[in-house]
Amino acid sequence: MVRVLDDVRTSGTTWRSAALVAADVVALYAASVAAYELRALEDKPLLEYASIGSFAETMLALVPAWVVLFAACGLYTTRQSYGRASEVGRLLVAVGLGVTSLVLVDYFTLGAPLFPGRKVPVYAFLLGVAAVLLGRSLVRLVLQQVYARDRGLHNVAVVGSGPLAERIVAELGRPGRGTRVIAAVSVRDAGSLLLGRVPVYSTVEQVLQSHRVPVHEIVHVDPDASRDEAARLMALATARGMGYRFVPDMYGVFAAGSVMSTVAGIPLMEVRLTTLDGWGAVGKRLVDAVGAAVGLFLLAPLFLAVGLAVKLTDPTGPVFYRQERLGRGGRPIGVLKFRTMRWEYSTGPDRPYRTAVEAFEAMGRADLVPEFLVAQKVADDPRVSGLGAFLRRTSLDELPQLVNALRGDLSLVGPRPITVGELERYGPRRDSFLALKPGITGLWQVSGRSDTGYDERVALDVFYVENWSHWLDLSILARTVVTVAARRGAY
Repeated sequence: MVRVLDDVRTSGTTWRSAALVAADVVALYAASVAAYELRALEDKPLLEYASIGSFAETMLALVPAWVVLFAACGLYTTRQSYGRASEVGRLLVAVGLGVTSLVLVDYFTLGAPLFPGRKVPVYAFLLGVAAVLLGRSLVRLVLQQVYARDRGLHNVAVVGSGPLAERIVAELGRPGRGTRVIAAVSVRDAGSLLLGRVPVYSTVEQVLQSHRVPVHEIVHVDPDASRDEAARLMALATARGMGYRFVPDMYGVFAAGSVMSTVAGIPLMEVRLTTLDGWGAVGKRLVDAVGAAVGLFLLAPLFLAVGLAVKLTDPTGPVFYRQERLGRGGRPIGVLKFRTMRWEYSTGPDRPYRTAVEAFEAMGRADLVPEFLVAQKVADDPRVSGLGAFLRRTSLDELPQLVNALRGDLSLVGPRPITVGELERYGPRRDSFLALKPGITGLWQVSGRSDTGYDERVALDVFYVENWSHWLDLSILARTVVTVAARRGAY
């Protein structure tokens, strides 16, 4: 099974929301059918006859609209920022809006009515609210059993000590909440135990090194911490793909795109360097998985033809070339490409030359070294074969990256996959860059590709990370088709 939720930082809470979606779908559909059956039991005839089968099919077709409405009312948020009373209120509003909208559509639409009787929408509202509440209660009971077995938990490291930190630890460690405090961080109390169970470390780095389970989030509640320390922890969390929340009045600042929530009555502000989180991450991963699978299926003959051409023109080397690059959070990944260089001049740990600079010097082309050091590539690379040059101009060499997208190493759209050495050139923006998974195509590729200066590429990558949206991805994919067809900036 393709890893769909591997990008979602709060995996436990996202699975909870996914379970709620499934429960709501079943509850709403069952309530609609039950409303019809309840009205049919009455002595009065229906205003407009409709078989239970046709009515059930209509209600089933409306299920996606119900899910969208519930999501718009905040019933599928991946953050537990409101209580049960607030959930019931949101649910009443969502079901009420949905039923009212259907009644209005039924009234103003010509043709066969949607509801075969006036009482059907009334019954649907009452049964719908009850069924959804029941379904959500069952989901919580099941999840509590799952959490009791230490599965699906959201692991948190609390930075701070004192009464404020103790309240946060007690609330996040409450059974059935789905969160688990695996460590606390306090220089003053390092080596002691907080609330008798949670070990205390002096730095977050010690927590990351000491625990085998992943840390999903840092909750910063140290009122004595400086702004520099908060910035450091925020950068560390972003680079590692973790969440970061802090008590807002510690610094008196609010970051754009931040999300407020409360824990034990204490307001916490989550700082996000990118809007790609929660269901946005799930949607992007689904698009990547489906798009990559469809692309691999449709382009299979082309894959075979290019692979044969590479092997026949240079049989001494492999068909594919694996580049070591940085993935999301700085995790090393292997990016696949069709080999475009002559094997005798290939570079890498197990290749004839370890670096491109060594290969250029061995070929007597030291004049190309300055250009390579600036842009990490050269316009007329003598190491590239004739077939390789064609593959690069047409971008066919990058087709194997669809395998990376299917595996979850790459996204269809994202920042450029870069090396460890290149990350230094991002300077203070490196944490923003690491917040997202790199992509097969991206904003820099449709803005000039290799003709774009390196500093401009960095700026475009960071702009994409900080301004991500599904519409931006669709725009980049459409522009990629035009750019590749025109062969602009590829070498």
